[in-house]
Amino acid sequence: MRPLVAAGLAALWGLAAGPAAAQIMLAPDAEPAPPAAEAPVPVAPEPVVTAPPAATVPAPRPRPEEPADGLAAEDGGAPLASPSPLPTLPALDPAAVPDFGAAEAIPAVPPGDADMLPGLPAEPVAGAADGLGDVPDGLPPLPPPASGPAEAAVAEPPPTVTSPMARPEADLAYGAFQRGYYLTAFDIAIDRAEAGDVAAQTLIALIYENGYGVPQNFEKAVEWYGLAADAGDREAQFAFGMMLMQGRGIAQDRKRGSDYIEKAADQGQVDAMYNLGLLLLEGSLRGADPRRAAQLLAAAAESGSPDAQYAMGQLYSAGVGVQKDESRAIQWYASAARMGIVAAQVDYAIRLFNGIGVTKDPAAAAAWFERAAEAGDPIAQNRLARILAIGVGSAPDPVAAAKWHFLARNAGKEDDWLENYVAGLSPEQRQAALDAAQRWPGG
Repeated sequence: MRPLVAAGLAALWGLAAGPAAAQIMLAPDAEPAPPAAEAPVPVAPEPVVTAPPAATVPAPRPRPEEPADGLAAEDGGAPLASPSPLPTLPALDPAAVPDFGAAEAIPAVPPGDADMLPGLPAEPVAGAADGLGDVPDGLPPLPPPASGPAEAAVAEPPPTVTSPMARPEADLAYGAFQRGYYLTAFDIAIDRAEAGDVAAQTLIALIYENGYGVPQNFEKAVEWYGLAADAGDREAQFAFGMMLMQGRGIAQDRKRGSDYIEKAADQGQVDAMYNLGLLLLEGSLRGADPRRAAQLLAAAAESGSPDAQYAMGQLYSAGVGVQKDESRAIQWYASAARMGIVAAQVDYAIRLFNGIGVTKDPAAAAAWFERAAEAGDPIAQNRLARILAIGVGSAPDPVAAAKWHFLARNAGKEDDWLENYVAGLSPEQRQAALDAAQRWPGG
């Protein structure tokens, strides 16, 4: 993923921070024999909930008896695993965004597009990257934090972020939702939503937006998100802003959408902070403000957003909104790489190989190139082929070098030097490499 941040604005995707799962107790199939009679325990009367004016609450959609074709049934659904795609921002104005420049070329590798730091993303990223497997043995630890003037470059501390799922009033509904009981969650939440419970309104909107157990309905999602957003729910503000940005279920209004994203960011919603930071770098809707953008991205990065961590690596490397500091850049690149941002893995490997902001370590660079190559990145595949061909950072392996070159070439990454290298191999070696490339899962 070459755009700024592993998926880069992999979003403006769907609701990223979902509610935390709460447990709900299911009644047993048969009731046990009642115990001996005891003195009755006084029961406090239930609080009276006053519904908001009818004009402010959309008429609820009756729960469908059957889920739409292709939707998971309630008892067979899986818990929410990832957000839905979010709207696309317009192409960046090159004049408004500084050129990030190029990294030094790997020895024996001619410089070119492979070594260019990616620019700002063409579309916003709403959520965190998918989980990552085990880190290969022998990868170096994160470099120590830098000290000095760069420490003060981002002045504002990251806002405290609290999951909306921790709100007690939504525990039962969110608990059912997280366990995949979408219709149960709908049934519990709809009455609360009609009574003005903003957490329940947000959940009903999420169910309608993604079609969890009910037919997907963007218009109903917009109605409920809008109510909860105007009542101050930061998750609803972010989701409503995203729908306005894209024009899903409502007329597109990017300016108004960015206003709601900013409201959510002001309350510490991590994905809103990240996306608002990118909007402030891009500058067409909010006005360019690199320093504030860096503060927002730093807050999101400190809160665990791998996309924001990758963005911070780029900002420190380029000196945009912060003082240029390659040691700080490598720290953020390394963190984003470990969180699964493939573009960060490639940039981190380039810096490890060339010793930019970190002690030169060709072996560790080769391990990161291999990891990104296995994820399907053609630049990493090309660089790994070079390493295996010349035997720097890894033992020479002509067949593996040719295999990765074939895969990178098929993905559009040409390399005349490797073409000549492969031409010099024996027919048996070339055939073995072709067979290996065809067996590779993504080949």
